[in-house]
Amino acid sequence: GGRVRARKRDGLHDASAEVGEVVALPNIAVRGPAAVAARRASSIEERLVSFFPYDPAKREEQALFDPRTPTFTMSFNENRTEWRLMQERCQNCQMLPEHFSCTGRGKQQLAFIQHHRCQVGDGISNIMEVRIPGIFTDGQAMVWCPNLGRGDLSESQGMGYETQTLITKLPVWNEQVESLVLDFKGRNIVSSAKNFQLALQQKPEHVLCQYGKLSNSNLALDFKFPLSVIQAFGMAMSTIFWV
Repeated sequence: GGRVRARKRDGLHDASAEVGEVVALPNIAVRGPAAVAARRASSIEERLVSFFPYDPAKREEQALFDPRTPTFTMSFNENRTEWRLMQERCQNCQMLPEHFSCTGRGKQQLAFIQHHRCQVGDGISNIMEVRIPGIFTDGQAMVWCPNLGRGDLSESQGMGYETQTLITKLPVWNEQVESLVLDFKGRNIVSSAKNFQLALQQKPEHVLCQYGKLSNSNLALDFKFPLSVIQAFGMAMSTIFWV
């Protein structure tokens, strides 16, 4: 597995990681379908990424691992074009008995991610669009819980205060190098189909999240408010099948 160390970099939080099946963010470990990356996942179990609140590199924390109780999960459809990030224990329902909570009604939704591809110049670019809960005036994220009357995050309009939409900043075709190029300020990025930058729909030049390849074994994830660590990391994880 690989380690991720998060710090702040030019206004963006930085998480640089080695590629691995189990990846550790600060106190978060991930188990996902890395072994399925080379083929189409067909079963529900194969279409689920689970996040756990422990560090697998620390022997004293390994006993905390329980595959039945992830803190977050991220599911994706058979075509790998739609991804849903959920918090398993909803902030609104955490003190309620399970039969009163939103556990069986969709859980707390943190992000809805869509992928597609489009032609840019003579190249093909992977595109991501992300819908996340909105932010209140006090800076707190809206809790997207079915028990609060929230429907599916994928069906929200994405333009009001209740939700925010992030769109991909498109690369440009460079005739000199005959390739798509994207400026990752402050980063020495290696060409990869998984590299991306995301910005708010209403501020397309203001990058909030960028993910880029540093070497054959290292990737960099930079993000800032209003994104949380788990939202940014989920977006990066969703590119596992991009080629």
